[in-house]
Amino acid sequence: MKVTTTRFGAVEVPDNDVLSFPSGVLGFPEVRRYVMLDHNEQTPLKWLQAVDRPELAFPLVAATDLLGDYHITVSPDDLASLGMEATQEIQAFVILTIPNGAPERSTANLKAPILMNPRTHLARQILAAEDYPIRYSLSEAPAAVVQCAG
Repeated sequence: MKVTTTRFGAVEVPDNDVLSFPSGVLGFPEVRRYVMLDHNEQTPLKWLQAVDRPELAFPLVAATDLLGDYHITVSPDDLASLGMEATQEIQAFVILTIPNGAPERSTANLKAPILMNPRTHLARQILAAEDYPIRYSLSEAPAAVVQCAG
């Protein structure tokens, strides 16, 4: 499948790599199909790129790349929506905000992670019950993550 993006041009992606968000992403409930693209091989940064909206892409990192002990409670309904019965295989990502011209002020939203089932490619953004910040400063994150925002 060819995905047109404003950041990367046209990108060829295997059809089975398309992530399905039955409820969309917060603020974009109508956008249901995304692909995850690597920023480059030197950083953990990825892009959650909308398949049908070339201009819509969210920078992401794996939640545990920021906080090695990042743990959230996943409800049975959220597990079911991902086609899962247990949390062992869930992949959790957090969306970054990288201010234009001020990457040193980048933050990660630890409160609303993106959860993905790597087998079914079903994904969902949830609001974590745990007391995580919406704006976690990347200045507190490991060096590899800070460099990807800069």
